[in-house]
Amino acid sequence: MNVFISKLKEVLYSILPITIIVLIFNYTLTPLGSHNVNQFIAGTFLMILGIPLFLVGIDISITPIGEQISELLIKSNKLWLILFGGGIFGFIVTVSEPDLHILAGQVRAITNGEFNSNLMVFLVCTGVGIMVSFAIFRILKNIYLKYFMTIIYLIIFVLGCFTQPDFLAIAFDASGNTTGSVSVPFILAIAVGISAMTRSNEKEENDGFGMLGIASAGAIAAVMLQGIFNQADSINASLVAGIPDTKGLFQNLISQILQYVQEAFLVILPILAIYLVLNFIWIKTPVRQLKRLLIGVVYTYIGLILFLTGINIGFIEASRQMGTQIAALDKPWLLVLVGMLLGLITIPAEPSVHVLTHQIEDNTAGSIKSFTVMITLSCGVAVAVGLSMLRILIPSLQLWHILLPGMVLAILLSFIVPDIFVGIAYDSGGVAAGTMTSVFILPFAQGAAEHIPNASIVRDGFGIIALVAMTPLIAVQLLGFIYVLKSHLQKSSRKTETTDKEE
Repeated sequence: MNVFISKLKEVLYSILPITIIVLIFNYTLTPLGSHNVNQFIAGTFLMILGIPLFLVGIDISITPIGEQISELLIKSNKLWLILFGGGIFGFIVTVSEPDLHILAGQVRAITNGEFNSNLMVFLVCTGVGIMVSFAIFRILKNIYLKYFMTIIYLIIFVLGCFTQPDFLAIAFDASGNTTGSVSVPFILAIAVGISAMTRSNEKEENDGFGMLGIASAGAIAAVMLQGIFNQADSINASLVAGIPDTKGLFQNLISQILQYVQEAFLVILPILAIYLVLNFIWIKTPVRQLKRLLIGVVYTYIGLILFLTGINIGFIEASRQMGTQIAALDKPWLLVLVGMLLGLITIPAEPSVHVLTHQIEDNTAGSIKSFTVMITLSCGVAVAVGLSMLRILIPSLQLWHILLPGMVLAILLSFIVPDIFVGIAYDSGGVAAGTMTSVFILPFAQGAAEHIPNASIVRDGFGIIALVAMTPLIAVQLLGFIYVLKSHLQKSSRKTETTDKEE
């Protein structure tokens, strides 16, 4: 209960700024209507209850499951089995990831079924599974992440030269949506577990980070390949006005909860089923520990239902209307400013970010504070959303004009800053572009793109998640650069003090 209350306070500090901002805009610039406002408030309440419950469940269920599975793989002492098992689990947790299905549903709805979203989900899950195997191989063979990611992004750059522009934005968006509330704690647990059991030197903590960034790259390559082999020259898209909702708030809540009871069950079931089989045959977890783990699964399940219901009933339509109405004011500076503000306050409401930042603080013995990483990510995402609004406003400004220099800068920084910041940066890029970005930032951009002439919903509306995933690579590594400078200054100060004393 104490842990739940602690996480509840943390979530309140995260969610309330979003709630206040949306309500202020509702009563000033962008009236949303009483029905949408009521749904937004109800959704906020469900998120405030659901996120801390989900995070508590993750701590006592999904994370230990990932650690035990990684330990089981390592104990097999067979490289092919470790890599194959890691790839299979990477595929399974990605299939179970709600964020990926949220993105697929939005792509399918906006393109009126023209885009094969089912094929995209399969290819993305396959790409992530393959890259998780490569990430494990990197840890086992002690390959530096900066060299590994440089090669991966060179391959992505080559694929991007042959990929159709409409697929480019969706490909980079898919990379962010593969690392969400379910996959992040599981993949992080596997990465840290394998690193801890295969190393005993000072680089152990460094190797535990970076797997999320590598996994996300698999999603990019997968959708790019789909774009290369797609025969259509472009994808037609539009925001179709929905049928007016005549149901009451209570009816909507019940219907949404019933829907996510099933979806959340399908998310949790594959992971739990595989773990129980492995536990029965090999792991042999003590009964008391197994009961605690199963209770954690129940917490995770209930929290996920409340979280998904809250964001879908309260956030998507409200955000889309805000984007459309602010764009209709014909004040470009205001659209950019509001976009940056939303980017700044969205990151603290992302559950995956909390999972990563706390793991960073734990694994670095508190030398890198979770609050510092959170602020850094928020600033980076604010810049990303602001650039996305400029891309919507300026027809000649394309996605690759921002992504390419950004990726080059990120790779260059990786050769300057300490290795641990490189791993944290690539993981941060994955978690920053999570569920809240999909249901709050992406609809805002799509609403703006629908109103602004010469803007494309596919080419300009999508792609915002890509930038949200890219800017943390730079922001976190710049934080690492500041740490390096601070360390050098402290050393210089100590040398000066020592010299003065000697004199």
